[in-house]
Amino acid sequence: MTLPPLENFEENIHKLHQAAKLFPPICNVLLEKQQNWLHIAMQPHLYGFSTQAFPQGGKLVLNTEESAVFYYRGSGGAVPFPLKLYTQKSLFEGILQAMSEDEFVGFFDDLAGDSLTEKLLGKIYAKKPEALPDAIEEHSKTGKLILDTDAINAYMQALDMIYTGIARWRARVNGHLSPAVVWGEHFDLSTLWFKDADMDEYKPHINIGFAPFTEGVFERPYLYAYAYPYAENYTAPELTAPLKWETEAYTGIYVAYDDLAATGATVYDVEKYVSQMFEALKSVLA
Repeated sequence: MTLPPLENFEENIHKLHQAAKLFPPICNVLLEKQQNWLHIAMQPHLYGFSTQAFPQGGKLVLNTEESAVFYYRGSGGAVPFPLKLYTQKSLFEGILQAMSEDEFVGFFDDLAGDSLTEKLLGKIYAKKPEALPDAIEEHSKTGKLILDTDAINAYMQALDMIYTGIARWRARVNGHLSPAVVWGEHFDLSTLWFKDADMDEYKPHINIGFAPFTEGVFERPYLYAYAYPYAENYTAPELTAPLKWETEAYTGIYVAYDDLAATGATVYDVEKYVSQMFEALKSVLA
């Protein structure tokens, strides 16, 4: 099977991203901090994205096949939120209201704010109140979350194939690796390879990932990889097409998804290109 073309993509992926963005703040408050911020990451599935289990056993799932968010209670049962009936703003309030009956019992009682969203984000940004207005705006968009299911399902198929290619590479490489997860903020799939066993994000590592877009820079999906930190006075590695050395949006390697799909690339090609990116970056890692 080859990577599918992504049509009617941009508008739909941004709406899906609005829904996915609601998960990290909830995870940030309810889950204990994990190394490399993995507690706020989402698990990718062919049917969508899920959080880890919360303290009372609940879980959030963004189901792209049904175009809905589901809050699965730890005690049993699910609360559905069909996306077409909600805006990002009303969806966040609805999820928090449902979770206030178990995972968030008593949490909002003494917090300031005119909405549950403001109370939750106010708690997160208590030590950085100047950032709170922008955070509220970023999680309170008012356009209806009506999705083209064909466009989203094509993207989820593409994401699953990229995930599979990266997973195949991960299974063959030696070293210290983080799980391959999806981040709500950038909506990218990412895994880290660490040079040292302590797996500290501030120490030498290589990031391999797949992003659906970067606003203002790339409007279409792309494979990416970068090293941190780069060796002093390094020379950019020689790359063969479709790999490109990127220096404007970030410093690292860039591969346009559309270029891969146009050549009939498969998961085996994704694995091959990821391996080439990794080996190129190892040569310039500090």
